Amino acid sequence: MERLTLAALVGYVLGSIPTAYLVVRWNSQVDIRTAGSGNVGTLNALQVTKSKAVAGVVLLVDLLKGLGAVALARELFGPAPDPGSLAALGSVIGHNYPVWLRGKGGRGLATAAGGALLTFWGVIPAWGLFWVLAFGLIRQVNPASAVACLLTVATVLASPALLPGGERLGALSPGCFTVLLMSVILLRLIEPVRSYLYALKRQRSGQ
Repeated sequence: MERLTLAALVGYVLGSIPTAYLVVRWNSQVDIRTAGSGNVGTLNALQVTKSKAVAGVVLLVDLLKGLGAVALARELFGPAPDPGSLAALGSVIGHNYPVWLRGKGGRGLATAAGGALLTFWGVIPAWGLFWVLAFGLIRQVNPASAVACLLTVATVLASPALLPGGERLGALSPGCFTVLLMSVILLRLIEPVRSYLYALKRQRSGQ
């Protein structure tokens, strides 16, 4: 149990590196927390800097944080039970709630994808498919992300064997891992989804 806790802590430390904050500050001397949507992530980095190169660097490093956390935890703490799932979760929590920025981080999608690549990779194409379908109907990034998270959880809970890769989780079941991972992401999506629903309600009431 101690080694799994340490794996989660290692994941948190790596995940908490505030990539978007550092890259945007270096590129344009702007605090991303006070610009655009205020989210410390790839999309807001693009909106604030108008630079695809900056956004690409943020996306890549955030993905590598999740992937690196899993790989490092396995190297440090051994294979049985596999600490990778705890490290992946820790990295997403660190990204979303970094101590260095007083808990104001991103939404964890890229970091979660990086962690899932080495743990439960089947959630990635499933989430992507659900996002494309949801975005096609909603035409809003964050609400589509929330729908994709919920549908991914529902899919795994209904049929854990449907998505491949879950056998590598070790310390957690596919259902438990997916619920925890998507819950951390959904917590950061509450406010933008609430704003979207409020704007939709105002639009309908004004018709």
